[in-house]
Amino acid sequence: MLTTHKLNKFLAPILFSTLAISLESMAKATESAEQLAFLKAERLAKLGRLDLHDPATKQLESYPLFPYLVFNQRSSELNRLNPEDVQQFTNQYPDSHLEGLLRFNYTAYLGEQKNWGAFLTLYDEIDSPSTEMQCRYAEALYQQKRTEEAAKLASQLWSVGHSQPDSCDDLFRLFRSHGDLTSPVALNRVLNALDENRWGLSGYALRFVKSESDRRIADAARSVYRSPFKALQLGSGYTPKQLAKIQRIAIKRAYRHDPYEALNLLLKLGKRFDLSLAENLHELTRVGVRVAKELDAHDRIKLAKLDPNYASAELTEWRIRLALLEQDWQEVATLIAKLPDELQESPRWQYWLAALPNNPLRTEILDSLRTKRSFYGFLAADHLGQAADLNHEPITLDQDLLATLRSSKHFLRIKELTELDRFTVSRSEFNRWIETMTSNEIQHAAHLMNELGWYQQGILAAAYNEFWNDMDLRFPEGFESLFIKHASKRNIDPIWAQALARQESALFPWARSSVGARGLMQLMPRTAKQTAKSIKVSYKGSNRLYDPDFNVQLGTAYLEKMYRQFDKNRIYATAAYNAGPHRVRRWLKGREDLPLEIFIELIPFDETRTYVQNVLSFSVIYAQRKGQAREMLTPTEQALLALN
Repeated sequence: MLTTHKLNKFLAPILFSTLAISLESMAKATESAEQLAFLKAERLAKLGRLDLHDPATKQLESYPLFPYLVFNQRSSELNRLNPEDVQQFTNQYPDSHLEGLLRFNYTAYLGEQKNWGAFLTLYDEIDSPSTEMQCRYAEALYQQKRTEEAAKLASQLWSVGHSQPDSCDDLFRLFRSHGDLTSPVALNRVLNALDENRWGLSGYALRFVKSESDRRIADAARSVYRSPFKALQLGSGYTPKQLAKIQRIAIKRAYRHDPYEALNLLLKLGKRFDLSLAENLHELTRVGVRVAKELDAHDRIKLAKLDPNYASAELTEWRIRLALLEQDWQEVATLIAKLPDELQESPRWQYWLAALPNNPLRTEILDSLRTKRSFYGFLAADHLGQAADLNHEPITLDQDLLATLRSSKHFLRIKELTELDRFTVSRSEFNRWIETMTSNEIQHAAHLMNELGWYQQGILAAAYNEFWNDMDLRFPEGFESLFIKHASKRNIDPIWAQALARQESALFPWARSSVGARGLMQLMPRTAKQTAKSIKVSYKGSNRLYDPDFNVQLGTAYLEKMYRQFDKNRIYATAAYNAGPHRVRRWLKGREDLPLEIFIELIPFDETRTYVQNVLSFSVIYAQRKGQAREMLTPTEQALLALN
């Protein structure tokens, strides 16, 4: 019998929420009678207490979200289902993402119950089996005497560099009892564990390393982990793959202590560190870029020695930035020429070629660049005194197609789900809906998301399906009145605030970042509370940050605060909004006279650099879409550019 606790485990991935916000605590006051009836029935279904044959339930059969009631009821009674029931649900709702979820939950249940025959029948239909399910599958293969297949999968699952779920324990006991846990497999786990900084796990795996030669390699790797520079003393007896792995273990360990320690180790390893291996090149890049981001011009010599043959394009880009820091234009030109052709032709490095003093091709480069819809293209347009080119390709919407899409089951379900603020599930519905659509149909479906006020999904659909020139889809006018209302009170540009929100949340009021920032303008609760106090408005908890009006009121107030702190410099204020004013002050210290675009180029946080460039660019796009011709930078800001 499946316990309630175990049932909850299977249900956890699919219990519907509003991005971790309780529907009950944030419910709208305007649900229809049908929606209220659905919510009541859903609560019963999740408890396994909904009678699908009850007349009251049957009245909801025509309601778009009725499949969710059936799904939740079936998911709550996995112990009473059989494969035919799961297939029946698929036959009933073949166009729903729920049919795959029910199959996944039921297959996972069969594995836990060790019903191997039924489990193996359904497993092949699972697109992305979890680690737990893979362990059950390998266990099933052992039980079915398919030992070679079982041993191969079990070896892959056991030798990873981290602990696996407890549900894999039975598999690993079989793996050992069949004699499939060999010394080379154990050595592989020792190396993988050290590579993932799991010293204790490497010691556990070491118990199974029986071969003397394998033990010597394992001991050497553990010794290097404790003292990274011992990697310089490694002799013979290693395969090239093992040697490179142990060297990377040493570099990663040194890096955790101090990036400069890792840099010095790499310099001492020199040609012994084989950069033809992608993993080695990745590690060298990680160390070199991290050191470059310290923005110390004295590091240029060491970084040149680290990668004398320009194997890492990303590191070469950072070497260019350090040359820009000192405005060493000759070195800038030399290093740009070392980039791969594709990067050399990118708007970023074309702009810096144009910025080279006395470059006779400056006007020609800028004239080509100004046609690119990008931060650098807009800088070029500003310099030439020409309007930015948005390359907008508006779509002529087919009203008949829109009508067909609006009447589809998927759209009706999405509409109901968004009205109930269930956007995560709505996204699954949207993705399933467009699986078999043409590009034109997907673009129309994305425009319908804007019609629902779910601008984020239209923006995401445009990005995933490369509708790059559909500005109506990518830059909708959502919440425009709120930005005008609150930004005007703060004497800051409403379009700047709107562009910032477009970058922060893609205009999604329910957005919540991994660190806890909330709402349209992605405010951290602590910052929001302090801002509310400073402008004398009531702050009654972080959930209120999902209210668009309240969020924009506080967001524009905080943006104005950054604007004033940095002497009305939008570039510094925008960076401070994203990364914090303390970091911007640190980046500026001793570099206050740097040209503005060099300051932006040198922002060590990749996210913040892109953020600043996007917010400035989005401001131009929104202004043009409102019929306002404007340059990206003010005349005062333009005067502070290296190009000028």
